[in-house]
Amino acid sequence: MTSNQPQQQQQQSSASISGSSSNSSGNLVEPNYQEMLINGTVEKMILNPNSLLDRPSQLPPKSQEEILKHQREYEEIQKKAKKTLEKEAKEKEKVDKERKEKEKLLIEARKIWEEEIIPSWDKKRDTKRIKEISWRGLPPAVRGKIWRLSIGNDLRITQDLFNISLGHANNALLAFNKTSSSRKSSPKSSDIASTSSTPSTMTPNGKTPLVNVKKNNSNLNLSADDIDADDVLGLESTSLGMILQDIQDTFPSLLIFQKGGPLHSDLIDVLGAYICNRPDIGYVPGMTFLGAMFLLNMEKYDAFQCLSNHINKNCYRAFFRHDLQGIPKYLNAMDGTVEALLPKLHKHFKSIGISAKHYLVDWITTLFSKALPLDISTRVWDLVFIEGEVFIFRTSLAILRYFITDLDGANYDECIDLFTRLPQRRINENQFFDEIAAIVLDQKKVLALLS
Repeated sequence: MTSNQPQQQQQQSSASISGSSSNSSGNLVEPNYQEMLINGTVEKMILNPNSLLDRPSQLPPKSQEEILKHQREYEEIQKKAKKTLEKEAKEKEKVDKERKEKEKLLIEARKIWEEEIIPSWDKKRDTKRIKEISWRGLPPAVRGKIWRLSIGNDLRITQDLFNISLGHANNALLAFNKTSSSRKSSPKSSDIASTSSTPSTMTPNGKTPLVNVKKNNSNLNLSADDIDADDVLGLESTSLGMILQDIQDTFPSLLIFQKGGPLHSDLIDVLGAYICNRPDIGYVPGMTFLGAMFLLNMEKYDAFQCLSNHINKNCYRAFFRHDLQGIPKYLNAMDGTVEALLPKLHKHFKSIGISAKHYLVDWITTLFSKALPLDISTRVWDLVFIEGEVFIFRTSLAILRYFITDLDGANYDECIDLFTRLPQRRINENQFFDEIAAIVLDQKKVLALLS
């Protein structure tokens, strides 16, 4: 092989990069590399000048064996890249097709909800058709309204009650910031004012924001300096501090509830008003996810109403009030259901010390919104509100079934790690709901377990 042959090869741009030739019918014929190697014609293969398969001209040329080896490696890379691109294109096409079909179904479903179901909700709420049409998820345009109708308003929450509770929350927030200021870690006064929808003004010295608080049917303008232990409960102030911390970890990928986000102040208002309205419950970790989910689908007052009535339901109230008699009933019912439907997993869990208390508490207090991807958890919320508490057990069993291969061979620490890192695990929506559909629970038997 002469030293100028690589340069001659690079100039033959009309030849195929793989060295393939065409037969009389125009089809490409793969070269016989072994024959070319024997005949000493490997150097005639045309390589891409930009592929770096050729050595620079100042270096000795490659041997025929090296050229053949690198040519094959290059072609193998090309084949793999082509297969990857084709696979990605097919997956994208499939996803786009499913998305369009889902959008079409949601448009049709919205019309049914708005024209047939919502106007006669009291008569149709427990019908089989509603459960069937809800399975694919509620249309976003009516989701908030359906949630409100499903949850109800047994507590008779009103706009006035929300405003009064919000006023107390503003006081608690000012007290919290006053305490934080003494520790040289107080938020800016502009942040304090932005967390409330209640109008605020400035004191005559222009330093401390004022909050209009309704107390004893009269409006009092109180500054942070006027607040003492008689004005706000220390518990409320402490709870607001916990809320401000937990909000930072609430749906962080959305960047709408964190400080500076469009719904940051609204979430503080909803949760602050709740803990002031229900001091017997106060703030419990997990509430930020509930409040955030409601705010994603409705206005602030409606979110407060739904949050209050949702937590007041039997199942959730037991966990949020740390009911030492109520909580074990749900945990035992879950363990019994796992034993009946997933006996092998239950036996393994029992051998390593895992029970429902290690996963169900978090799933119930956040209603799966922390554990599952947002699209999936939103559909789960739709069905929990439509079908009732029994769907919590079906969803919990579906999670265990979905990851049963990982859980079956895991030790205690690995199981806890899986439950903790569940939000980072990839879950296919269709497969997950297929798992739920395959789980049939008798509501009467579940209620019997709870009793």
